[in-house]
Amino acid sequence: MATPLLKRFYQDRFLQMRSFALTLMTVGVAAALLLHVMPASHYVFSPSSWHLLLIPAAIYVGGVSAVWIHNATHGSFSPKWLNWVCGQIAGIHQLWGFTGWKLIHLLHHMYSDDEKLDTHPPKGMSLWQFGKIMFVYSSRQVSSRYREHWGDTKETALIQQAGLAVFLTMAAANLIFWFALLGANGFVFFFLPSYITNHLLFVDINYSAHPADPKTGETRPANLNHTPYYKLANFLWSGIYFHGNHHRKPLLFNPRHMPQRAARPQTDDLKEAA
Repeated sequence: MATPLLKRFYQDRFLQMRSFALTLMTVGVAAALLLHVMPASHYVFSPSSWHLLLIPAAIYVGGVSAVWIHNATHGSFSPKWLNWVCGQIAGIHQLWGFTGWKLIHLLHHMYSDDEKLDTHPPKGMSLWQFGKIMFVYSSRQVSSRYREHWGDTKETALIQQAGLAVFLTMAAANLIFWFALLGANGFVFFFLPSYITNHLLFVDINYSAHPADPKTGETRPANLNHTPYYKLANFLWSGIYFHGNHHRKPLLFNPRHMPQRAARPQTDDLKEAA
């Protein structure tokens, strides 16, 4: 049985760097091959009105990417090998890589709504403020957990700086891969809208689906399905805004369909006591 990722994170100080490097090498080779075989015209930006039809498809794919990486993180796909495949594809699309995203999300579940330990706590911020810092703050929280475990030493700092350099190079390679695959027009009208949609979707889920209690100000996961947008998003993207259900049952592929517990039959003793 594979060792859970968080356990490996605390056992292997080079886990993240190795994951970033493997993705970088794989995607880099694929991008180089595409750039070699595709004609030069593939990379000339020559938009036509029909390219606008790619944008609705891109928006949908941005949400599918969110569903894939989220459910792959929790092992919700069947057969099990699909979790790795879908997670890797979505990780390349979102530029993080699968392992980087998975670490952030698992730590979010472990410390959900803890102001100091959650990887993206929304408390005390507007949606705009949260959207601006979520990406960077999440990465810093993982780095903080790393330093706490391995020690705030020069060696740790060097490893993290090297890991950041590999991560940024990997993200750049991912971008080049999508440009090489889709061409200039596809990159602008398909990849960019899908990436923006994906990012904004995660911002809204992590903020709006963790509303603050009006009395205490504390935030907690909630289900959102009360507006036309949330209803449509839940229909298109496997109940993605049923976030309260997801935190209660993370393995559900579609958290809209929360299993109902059957009432326990009363025993004779309980019936007599009643």
